[in-house]
Amino acid sequence: MPNPAQRQVTIAQVAEYAGVSQASVSRVLNRNDKVDPAISAKVLDAIDKLNYSPSQMARNLVRGRSNTVALLVPDLENPMFQGVLKGLSREAARDGYRVLVADTAERVADEEEIAIEARSRCDALVLVSPRMPAERLEALLERVRPTVVVNRPVASDPAAELSVDYAHASRTLGEHLISLGHTRIAYLAGPPQSYADSLRRRGLAELAAHHPQLEVRDLAGGSQVEDGYRAAEAVLSAGVTAVVAFNDLAALGLLARLRELGVDVPGELSVTGIDDVPLARFAAPALTTMSVPRLELGAQSWRRLRDAMAGEPATHPLSYRAILEVRGSTGPAPEASGWLSPGRPVLRLGHRIVARYEEGTSIDAVLSPRPFLHPVETLGGVRVTDVHPTDHLHHFGIGVAIPDVNGTSYWGGRTYVQGVGSVMLENQGRQRRDDVSVDADTLTERLTWIDEREVAQLSEVRTLRGRAVRLGERDAWSMGWRSVLTANFGALRIGSPATNGRSGAGYGGLFWRFPRWDATVTTADGVGEQAAHGSSSPWLAVTDASRRVTVLLIQPAGAPARPWFARVAEYLGVGPAVAWDEVAEVPEGGTLELGIDALLIDRAITDPGELAELAAAHAAEWRPGPTAKPAPKG
Repeated sequence: MPNPAQRQVTIAQVAEYAGVSQASVSRVLNRNDKVDPAISAKVLDAIDKLNYSPSQMARNLVRGRSNTVALLVPDLENPMFQGVLKGLSREAARDGYRVLVADTAERVADEEEIAIEARSRCDALVLVSPRMPAERLEALLERVRPTVVVNRPVASDPAAELSVDYAHASRTLGEHLISLGHTRIAYLAGPPQSYADSLRRRGLAELAAHHPQLEVRDLAGGSQVEDGYRAAEAVLSAGVTAVVAFNDLAALGLLARLRELGVDVPGELSVTGIDDVPLARFAAPALTTMSVPRLELGAQSWRRLRDAMAGEPATHPLSYRAILEVRGSTGPAPEASGWLSPGRPVLRLGHRIVARYEEGTSIDAVLSPRPFLHPVETLGGVRVTDVHPTDHLHHFGIGVAIPDVNGTSYWGGRTYVQGVGSVMLENQGRQRRDDVSVDADTLTERLTWIDEREVAQLSEVRTLRGRAVRLGERDAWSMGWRSVLTANFGALRIGSPATNGRSGAGYGGLFWRFPRWDATVTTADGVGEQAAHGSSSPWLAVTDASRRVTVLLIQPAGAPARPWFARVAEYLGVGPAVAWDEVAEVPEGGTLELGIDALLIDRAITDPGELAELAAAHAAEWRPGPTAKPAPKG
């Protein structure tokens, strides 16, 4: 037979054994320093002899606190609320508190009763996005303080308010979509009783007021995955090109149904959400959204509760702003053309994105971080750039790369030292983007070149243009690149491995790295690498017969022709050189102008006469951009 369960020793038995009152035992358990030492010794001896373990609930009743707080949410399945819970629980645990959770399942009628019951069991309460009317919320707060309210204004106690600026969030999403050419946007609304829904509507209304061409269609939705899934047909019937969903869950549901219906996202429809829940970046395609600091909201909720319980409540409300996370679910509007989306610029011509412009901040420091174009494609879809290739990790699509500016390398990788050879030095600089804007077919960027000591060396204004052109019966597109480098911070000495003693290595300037093609290069001086390398031909053509593509590079009319650096056998990369065999000197306040025009043609052209005619017809006069203003040193 098993031993009978041992009954729990009670506080009354401890008092009887010690010969004192139960009140005296309670005072000893709660470490009351006013208890007579002799009585305390008797109680402690009784506890030891009887192996007494005090009931935590009983101790809480004596002390008038439970060391727990409650969190009330409208839907615990929502990862947004789970993030708040995690932040609250983790921070409260550091102070010896636990968190109880109550879920109202979006039942507005039950919110008040559940909140009161939860508060009766805990020391304080966090209300997250309560749905009840404002007057009922204010009445409730009078009964359940101390309280923190997340995502609702509190008229009677603004300091109890923690919020996210959802008006700013929806407005930012709308601005992102406008930058991609969208003018017809649907708002997939949240629960009608949600205050956060009204903020999102406000942000979109403010956006429409500043952009008269924008049309925002309001569609019924909700806050759950199923709501977005059910809304797909209504979205498609609305004639819009983009959607701002109330939250990520609704957006994920919408994406799932659109995938079933065979809708191309973002080709036919762009989709965005709000919150940046963990699954957003793993969606197909990854979801563009506004990232909300969920953990910080929870952690800050605890800090404010803790201070309020200690009699030191906060004195002001606190609001956070979400951050735009651009991912694969948004793209240019189907009818949009030209340079779009200044945050991550793309060039769209017709129905094809032909170029993307990357800021380059993710490039490793030893490879000289810099903005670059990649991928670049013909209208027929043939890619004509390569990035980070295994043969030369420091080659990045199309960009301005110079190996020696006052001793600093903006080329990346090894540096040629006369008498030593190519060695890895800690002299790599970086090109910092200060501003970028897009306007129709033109992208304008302002840059500061920063050396390895984090000191500014020069400023650059960079202009890129892209447009479709007609070549006989075929379509092609042309790109113009202009850079004006200004010696704002002192005179510049621009060199190359050739000027430092390595014969034939006069590279540096505008550099175009092609994929590994079996290609032919042609200039006015002949065909092949030997004829092209060092030629001052006004044009150079790279032709891949198997891919039926030609890229014709043209030096701007009216500008001095620079020698071509051309590599074909080792790798395929070309560009007009700044310092071919002599150092280029730029006095303080002076400028250095770089430029190239390119025709990207879906046809293999090898006839030098035809190439020369095309180059002459499409050479653009040099028009210097505005002089860059000096940036602060440092």
